[in-house]
Amino acid sequence: MLLGLDVLLSSITLALMGMITFTYIANNIPFNFPYQIKPYEKYAGALPFFGSLFGIICGYFLNIESMYSAKLDYKILAVVFVFATIGYLRDKYRVSKRVIFLISFVFAFIAVYLYFPQISVTKQIGYTCFIMILLVCLKISSLVYEMPFILISTSAITHMLFMINSARGSVILTLIDLALATFSVASIIHTCSGYRILISNSGILASGIALALVSLLEQTGNLIWFSFFIPAMAIVYPIAFISLMIVTSYFGNRLHKTSDEDKHGWKWSLNREKTINFSALIFLCLNFTGLLVTLKSPIIGYLCLLSLLALSMTSFIKTFARRLTVDETKPDKINILGVKIDALLPQEVLKKIDEHVSDPNAGFMHIITADSLALARADKDPDFKRILDSAELVVPDGAGIVWAADFIATPLPSRVPGVALVGQICEKSKESNYNIFFIGSKPGIAEKAAEVLKEKTGANIVGVEHGYFAKDSDEEKQMLEKIRDSKANIVFVALGVPRQEDFITKLRGYCSHIVAIGVGGSFDVISGTLPRAPQWMQRFGMEWLFRLWLEPKRITRMIDIPVFVINVMRYKLNTD
Repeated sequence: MLLGLDVLLSSITLALMGMITFTYIANNIPFNFPYQIKPYEKYAGALPFFGSLFGIICGYFLNIESMYSAKLDYKILAVVFVFATIGYLRDKYRVSKRVIFLISFVFAFIAVYLYFPQISVTKQIGYTCFIMILLVCLKISSLVYEMPFILISTSAITHMLFMINSARGSVILTLIDLALATFSVASIIHTCSGYRILISNSGILASGIALALVSLLEQTGNLIWFSFFIPAMAIVYPIAFISLMIVTSYFGNRLHKTSDEDKHGWKWSLNREKTINFSALIFLCLNFTGLLVTLKSPIIGYLCLLSLLALSMTSFIKTFARRLTVDETKPDKINILGVKIDALLPQEVLKKIDEHVSDPNAGFMHIITADSLALARADKDPDFKRILDSAELVVPDGAGIVWAADFIATPLPSRVPGVALVGQICEKSKESNYNIFFIGSKPGIAEKAAEVLKEKTGANIVGVEHGYFAKDSDEEKQMLEKIRDSKANIVFVALGVPRQEDFITKLRGYCSHIVAIGVGGSFDVISGTLPRAPQWMQRFGMEWLFRLWLEPKRITRMIDIPVFVINVMRYKLNTD
């Protein structure tokens, strides 16, 4: 064993004492940042890690007779200090991310050259890129406060176990890993008191470069492979985890659901502590699997690890998925990321439209058929958010909204697809004496859609216009006047989001009694220009995927969907 048990325990004690001391010092320094820090947070930067390193150095000199062959590496301490300073420049003075990345890359290359002057420039650049990948992924993981500490502590502990069991292990590298593990584990425990130590960029860069250099300086190269688990955890794991939860939470209820009136079968709980603990155990299992393979462990080691993983997953699933109570009442509106969605079945929407048209004093009615892209836009566009708030009805068209409502544990009774709503209103128009106006899409598309529906339902269509006119133009004004003069009760506007909602908002000034509905690309589908998705895709709300297959250029519009999903996950994580 590299270190005796007495040396190990004294080193941990001194590292912990050093961290506590330096954290106390940090808490009493007036950093005076130009941005607001929350009351339960305190900036400490790299000082807690420096404290842990200081304790380890003290332990080294106190126990130097037990490690006479090990020499303290002052170069790594200097490199750590340089990277802590680079991070502090970002924390304090908000230096550009690109500048910080460039400076970090230059100093990482210098550090690699100092340690490996004999290797080729290509390898030096490769090692530098490895360091930068590690640092960037640790920074990405800081989106969840505890994750950098979990990644650093688990990696450092794995490094220590490997070197302790390796004939070529280094005492100094093991001590640095011990400092990293003590610092990060103590930081996680400290959060239990309700306060957070903000290591921010300074702490992440300092501890990250230390972890990277330890991985490079271990001679066999095994620790480099272990360290690549961090990018996997920071990038691949969240994508896989979120995708699994989306599939489970959305398709689970869709498979259970047999009709619009059925209650959803499950509700989903995303408890923050359990999710983070589960993520930590997954990363621990990932590291220990690599450790068992490297050390050629007997089969019993794999069986124990598999049991730990199975128990963790069982515990998490029991917390995550719960049966909905049968008598659960349905709210009138569901709040999803600040947007209120009306919890209505399609037939209830039709009833409200009929009541509105029948009442001459009902006024103007704006119905928005919203999808997840509309909610994502509302989050960054205040004007569009105001339009959503002022609309008389906001119904869930997209599968993403239904999933979000399910996941937040306030399920919607059904989707109200815009295409289906257009057809249902036209079917009802003959008996209810609706006058319908079509406007939108390319020239000829709206006319074709109107012809199809008139032939199929006998709808009274009083006007049809294309949507190729400029915003705020004289032609747009003429279109608004045509709708007013047509005496239409209902107008379908297919100009796309947010153009159609802006047009309908202007229509309020022209028509005092009308139902205006934004229906997106419905005319393309109704006219046969675009085929309708297969029935099974409609059932599972996957028309968007079919549409993307037909029109690959729509991929640029899909960029906001991951942002919407992340915002829903973040909301769920912080409220459960």
